Amino acid sequence: MKKEYNLRDQVWIHIGERNLVEGRVVDVIDLLHLNENHNDDPLYIIEIKTGIEDVYEVRNYDQISPDGRGPIMLYRKQPEVMREANRALKRIGMVPPDLSDGVNPITETLMEDDDHEPTPDQIHAALAVAEKGHTTIFKPTEKNENRKPRKRRTFNKRKKNDAPANAG
Repeated sequence: MKKEYNLRDQVWIHIGERNLVEGRVVDVIDLLHLNENHNDDPLYIIEIKTGIEDVYEVRNYDQISPDGRGPIMLYRKQPEVMREANRALKRIGMVPPDLSDGVNPITETLMEDDDHEPTPDQIHAALAVAEKGHTTIFKPTEKNENRKPRKRRTFNKRKKNDAPANAG
């Protein structure tokens, strides 16, 4: 795998489309001369040819793919990052979840929770407890058509006195 790109290298990036978009590297820059604690990784200016006007995008190494099939480098490095995280967890005594069988334990737990629907007896028991006053049930409001409409309140502005209250 490439660790860096050169001028005129053909690359693929993601710009919001479903598929990666082809472009080419037109410049490689870094921001060290600004002395603003920027990362020393190079930034790649990528030219994307369109039918109207060329578009230029700035990306770092992790946001570029060397081929059109993808994924971008950030996701290609993900298995290595997960291996390192598992090693770190094992060093401190935590057991990482076992994903070797292809089942995610979090997804499996969520699926189990969905299977436990309340039975009709449980629903009726909960309603009976609520009717006794242990919990509050808000009944839907019904519109009373015989009721008179509310009278609008009017507010009058108070007049300011020109003379002070404690004149004397």
